[in-house]
Amino acid sequence: MKKIVICGGHLTPALALIDEFKGKYDIEIIFFGRKYATEGSENLSAEYQTINQTDIKFYAISAGRLQRKFTAHTIPAILKIPVGFIQSLFYLIKVRPHLIVSFGGYLSLPVVFAGWLLGVRSITHEQSISLGLANEFNSLFAQKVFLSWAPEDKSLSVGKYQLIGNLARQSIFQKRAKEAKIQHFLSAAGKLIFVTGGNQGSHFINRMIFDLLPKLSGYQILHQEGTANFGGDLDKAKKIKQKNYMAVDYLGGDNIGAVINRADLVISRSGANTVWDLAILAKSAILIPLPISAGGEQDANAKILEKAGSAIVLNQKDLTSQILKQKIEYMFKNLPKFQQSAETFSKTLPKSASCTLASEILKIIGD
Repeated sequence: MKKIVICGGHLTPALALIDEFKGKYDIEIIFFGRKYATEGSENLSAEYQTINQTDIKFYAISAGRLQRKFTAHTIPAILKIPVGFIQSLFYLIKVRPHLIVSFGGYLSLPVVFAGWLLGVRSITHEQSISLGLANEFNSLFAQKVFLSWAPEDKSLSVGKYQLIGNLARQSIFQKRAKEAKIQHFLSAAGKLIFVTGGNQGSHFINRMIFDLLPKLSGYQILHQEGTANFGGDLDKAKKIKQKNYMAVDYLGGDNIGAVINRADLVISRSGANTVWDLAILAKSAILIPLPISAGGEQDANAKILEKAGSAIVLNQKDLTSQILKQKIEYMFKNLPKFQQSAETFSKTLPKSASCTLASEILKIIGD
């Protein structure tokens, strides 16, 4: 039996690849990931919760990183850098995989590098329009690099680089939620706004929605708070008792498709996987890029949908709850125009990336 280690900071495409392999091939998949959502948090990460609901082995890596602002966790995070490398070496020697599949993020760095030292081949997939810092490093050691979007840097169009699109789970196309209370909420009449800051959540967006709730009584609001519970946002959300409002910490694969498909408008950060899901499902959105995202990655992602005419992009620095309310009203007033642009753009995107990447992996491990 061939063994594949999947690692990296982007869970959604990793799950799409796992789904593609499930029950089809004599392959064992092992997942290297973080156990907790963020440094200093006691909340379990989305990948830890999700993978542990499957029969896939999960190895927790305490990878360190350089934070973009100084906090009480900055120095401990730096000190974890060699720890993550040693853990990766140990687990790779224990597992002895035939291939490492990386989906970027700081956690992938020690795994890919340790694999290279051990002679384990690796490939990496980039979800953003340009290579993130982690994948720039990983590309030095990877056998192939797969891209989601046509690269702006033309040097990434040849050699080991291959454009395949982003990986989307098939569940993203499901229109009925598995969880009864979520489906019940989605079945209510009225315009639905889905608010999300990604798997970990966004304290800034959460606060905006808390402030605006009394003024959004005309809409259904489904709010994904995130697993990190920044500023006690989850605790605050649980105290809100409004029939038009529902808060969840994390929407798994059994529910996320139904929510996005039902949504008339999405308010979110502009992480790579969120942007891709909005694009292929032809959704209109208000995007608020994370200001400190690596290399302006979220700004670049957001501009893809802005250029396509399916979204508007707001700068967090200048954003107030009143401005956000005005933009929500503007979007709904002009929704047919945004929806038409979204549908046109969706038709241009490749939608078989999971199958393509699985085929490439089979070629490599079959050599």
